[in-house]
Amino acid sequence: MMTYIVTGPYGSGKTEFCVNLAKMLAQDKDKKVVIADLDTINPYFRSREKVEDLKNHGIQVMGDHLDNNTGQDLPAVSFAFLSAINRGDHLIIDLGGGKFGINLLAACYESLQDYEFLCVLNAFRPETSDAEKMVTFVQSINAACKINVTGLVSNGHLLHSTAATDVLASQKEVVTAAEKLRLPLSYMLVKNEIYGQIKAEIKAEKVLTFDQLQMRQDWL
Repeated sequence: MMTYIVTGPYGSGKTEFCVNLAKMLAQDKDKKVVIADLDTINPYFRSREKVEDLKNHGIQVMGDHLDNNTGQDLPAVSFAFLSAINRGDHLIIDLGGGKFGINLLAACYESLQDYEFLCVLNAFRPETSDAEKMVTFVQSINAACKINVTGLVSNGHLLHSTAATDVLASQKEVVTAAEKLRLPLSYMLVKNEIYGQIKAEIKAEKVLTFDQLQMRQDWL
């Protein structure tokens, strides 16, 4: 099936997006869903923190060779997840933030077949606070990688303080960046209660909604 490679700056909600995408894909019971946690940059907000919850949804998390120990901050990874591509599973590769986080992708190029390379953007983070910075960020990813970003994800949020106006303001910057980069706005991630308020104004091709934040709920 499809491989989803997900990158973005720290605090963009990259892993939050990965977890919600996995749960959406897992609704199709005919295909297995695997999250490969390749984030060795930031020891917090990692998809391996949600192993038990994801397992209850039929989702496998593959991170390190230390049995996904959530208390273990060593930058240890296993590439056993590549077997998921050969099996035809839905595979989500959760990369570390920024251009340094994509280094581990070098070991995957030859195995990649059908894939989306998605960049999660949030206008309320310093690295991507406006469309120009978003363009620069995506270009830095492309320059450091053998494959280019294929789509953008709008995830404008301020954690529990997020309002509908915040989501739309961030989307405006992402749309402008997408136009300059000639990329689609592939997804938006938005809380259900806000989605109901802005549904008609969403520009993304697909929308992922959630009731409660999946990952840790405070800025670090």
